Amino acid sequence: MLDLEHFFKVNNMIDFLRRTAVAEYWENNREDDIINQLSPRQINYLATIERNQPCSLQTIIQYTNLSSSAASAAIDKLVRDGIAERVRNQENRREVIITLTPAIQQHLDKIKIAFQKKLAKMLSGCSPEEAEIINSAGRILSSHIKKQDDRQ
Repeated sequence: MLDLEHFFKVNNMIDFLRRTAVAEYWENNREDDIINQLSPRQINYLATIERNQPCSLQTIIQYTNLSSSAASAAIDKLVRDGIAERVRNQENRREVIITLTPAIQQHLDKIKIAFQKKLAKMLSGCSPEEAEIINSAGRILSSHIKKQDDRQ
């Protein structure tokens, strides 16, 4: 049987590291008009949209655990503030797709780079063998998750 205890510990650590990168970026860039409008929680919502683009409201509900009304209200605020946009899905007229504005996408790209640098620094002491094990585990895990996503 597969023991996932260490995986869950690492997942929590990486999630904490990502959230820390978001909070640090927000703190250091609050003078920017766009970032000044956002809380770290809202930036996490935007990261959810970015990771799942094209993104529906249902996807946001699924990944944030917000209720339907809370997710809708959160997106409404982001749209009103000019941070996100709602577009009708051409393939399914009942579905609305949420996209990010180019300005906010630039900020998310910078957050991603900051996170990657933090993680790379933490792993810089790995031996070549350890690095290969981490890379292999990542490839295997990604492959299995992608297969599961493709089935849904």
